[in-house]
Amino acid sequence: MQTLTSRKRDPHREAVFRKKIADTLNKCSVPKFFVDKRSVRDHVGILVNRHKKKLKDEEKALGITPEKPSELDLAFDTIIALEESADAEVHDTDSAKKEKIESDRAKAEGIRLKAMEKLSETRKGESTCASEEDNSKNKRRRGSNAILYLSQRAELNYELKREEIDIRK
Repeated sequence: MQTLTSRKRDPHREAVFRKKIADTLNKCSVPKFFVDKRSVRDHVGILVNRHKKKLKDEEKALGITPEKPSELDLAFDTIIALEESADAEVHDTDSAKKEKIESDRAKAEGIRLKAMEKLSETRKGESTCASEEDNSKNKRRRGSNAILYLSQRAELNYELKREEIDIRK
């Protein structure tokens, strides 16, 4: 009964329905069967749902003692228990996967923020140094600086010319 240990609509479960149950029924010669995996799956589902409904009705009924369970009832109880345990296992694994994905996502987000923080700090540091240099370069020069430079240059030229004149004499 490995069919019920996997979740519903799982390819493995479908293969087991087809290979084991449907093939076994098709091989029977006394009551001749011709079934496929879908019909077997549907009939098993219908029978299980009927049994579940019967159990609910027995629980609701007051003052009635249920009959001794037959072999078929015990088989349906086993099928129901296996389906419920498979669903619980699938739910546990899904929740574990979701938790792992969330933790990985949170870790990645933390790493991204750390990287962006470092990048922004370096950019901020570069931008403050660059902005100081840019401010000095882009700063509008005043006319007094130019006049001071020209006056120093004129004095230097005057002295050089005086020396040349002195050398010629």
